[in-house]
Amino acid sequence: MKCPSCNSEDIRRSRRRGPQEGTTLRLRNEAPFRCCDCGLRFIAKNDALDPADTDRHLSFADYLGLRGWPRRVFTDGVILGSLLTVVLLVLTVTLFALAYGWIDLAFLRAAAPPPQ
Repeated sequence: MKCPSCNSEDIRRSRRRGPQEGTTLRLRNEAPFRCCDCGLRFIAKNDALDPADTDRHLSFADYLGLRGWPRRVFTDGVILGSLLTVVLLVLTVTLFALAYGWIDLAFLRAAAPPPQ
């Protein structure tokens, strides 16, 4: 791979800037690179972007492109714990709604199309 500005082959991977760029580039199988000679930062296709090819564990922060304090705060445990808490909260509210009659199952059955 060569720098599009100076055609130098002395390039290195650059960090992704924030969650939006990280997610977008991963979906397009691209990565940011920086030329060591002219300093140009450019986006190019990356062949080694497959997580199976890497020799280290990729965390959720890696996939989201988080750096700095968000990376330290939003660890895998915090993200998974938050998701589990939200799921349990939704299930609890649903069970209370069913128990107190806020959701009428007979109405839901009547509104559903008949099986064929």
